[in-house]
Amino acid sequence: MSLSGKKVAKDKRKEHIEGKFGTNPLKKRVEISENVDNYHNTFGETEGIDAVTWNDLSMDKVFARINNCDSSIGEELLYHKLRKCDTAKEEDELLEKRISYWKENPKKRMDMEYLLSDLGKNESAYYIPSYLDCVSEFKMPEIKRYRLQQILLLFSLLAIPLTRDIRAVTVFAVLFLFNIMTYVIAKSKYEVELEMLGTVAFLIQAASHIARDYEQDGICDGLGEKANLFGKISRGVVALQRQKTLQYSGDPFAIFQDYLIGATMWHLISYDKIMKKLEQYVPEYLDIYKIVGELDASISIASFRESVPYVALPEFEKDRRLKFTELYHPLLEHPVSNSMELEKSCIITGSNASGKSTFIKAVAVNLILAQSIHTVTAKSMCLPRMHVITSMAVADDILAGESYFIKEIKYLKRIIDSLEEDKITFCAIDEILRGTNTEERIAASKAILDYLSTKNCISFVASHDKELTDGWNDSYVNYHFSEDIGEEDIVFDYLLKEEPATSRNAIKLLEFVSFPKSIIAAAKQRVHEEA
Repeated sequence: MSLSGKKVAKDKRKEHIEGKFGTNPLKKRVEISENVDNYHNTFGETEGIDAVTWNDLSMDKVFARINNCDSSIGEELLYHKLRKCDTAKEEDELLEKRISYWKENPKKRMDMEYLLSDLGKNESAYYIPSYLDCVSEFKMPEIKRYRLQQILLLFSLLAIPLTRDIRAVTVFAVLFLFNIMTYVIAKSKYEVELEMLGTVAFLIQAASHIARDYEQDGICDGLGEKANLFGKISRGVVALQRQKTLQYSGDPFAIFQDYLIGATMWHLISYDKIMKKLEQYVPEYLDIYKIVGELDASISIASFRESVPYVALPEFEKDRRLKFTELYHPLLEHPVSNSMELEKSCIITGSNASGKSTFIKAVAVNLILAQSIHTVTAKSMCLPRMHVITSMAVADDILAGESYFIKEIKYLKRIIDSLEEDKITFCAIDEILRGTNTEERIAASKAILDYLSTKNCISFVASHDKELTDGWNDSYVNYHFSEDIGEEDIVFDYLLKEEPATSRNAIKLLEFVSFPKSIIAAAKQRVHEEA
């Protein structure tokens, strides 16, 4: 790249870093790698938020809304935090310390973002966790033979001046050619792995730089000491990569030099030494990976807090009680906020499109944000630490041969199986058992909700069934959403109200989209007859 090209690229990066903090990344989103879950899948001790709940709550979009990371490592650690959803108090305190530091030192924050953007989002970097998890598999399998070939070549070389025998020269020449052939065959695998190893080493260099500039500020304790363990590895990888670059430079002398050194087996033996050293220090490397990733994630979380109307820090307590004021969904551009104080489970009714599902999702998403990034999109939120599980976006599965109802009851059974006596569970269920007939739906729904009321959980259940709101179980309280129906339109205020819903709007909605008048009249007549 020319000097002018480099300057343009540098200016663009500077403009990007200076302009993105505190903005909504969804408005200028680049593609997020499908491998962003690699760290969580490889090293997540527990599943945390399961796949059904993650999908129900559109958590990929929530992740994208928060994700302003500069590196693939930051993205992986941010994703892991959200998916794990179980941070300890010490983790929350460290996160707040880092966010306060970025807020008080914007120049330092931008300098850190420059370092992190150097790491970037190379697709191979997302594979580092799984690479480290099986690093022993990437060592040279025939290293003892390579060492023997190296020794024999050396001895044959020494034998030439000692014996002054043409046979010694012949032996040396044969061994030299044999070693070159061995190197040519082995290097195809070695060079592929060297690219990944280069990505691994690049993080060490960045970590050393970060430790030098930031460790004294107390936001990355221990990073420098761990990075120093990998000094020889980093230097070894640089030497191997430099040799590889020379090999492909097209310079005849460089190519000759590569084969000359290759005959000594130096490349292969050096590579194996690096791999053995890396295998020895995998836990320490993962610590470095985690520290650097969490630093990047903390900047992203700080940016998210600046980009929304308001946020609060959650307050955790042991009692099974949920209290929040002016809570809203972080994905909505013009959200309507709601407040609630609840010590029981609740049933939320209301007409179509009135806001039931969105409200329940807003609560569930904020419970996840509270326990993962220590942030809630509300004026305040008080909650116990709790497991979050949902059954909301149910769909039939044609390929698996499962109907909507079969899929739904499997989702509900999964909720029941997840309940624990020693940990509170938050259950969100949208339109319980809507996949079956009314009579059995009501009976089975009441049985399931009765069962949940005896367990250590808080359930939010959205339903159109007024039979579930008649006070059959004192463990549930009733809330509803409603609307104002005019002659020409329906106006929703999306505000939570106490007591069950009394209005319906299905037929009115049919009118607004110009269904035939005969259908509207017949529907109204049936409602009148069944009333």
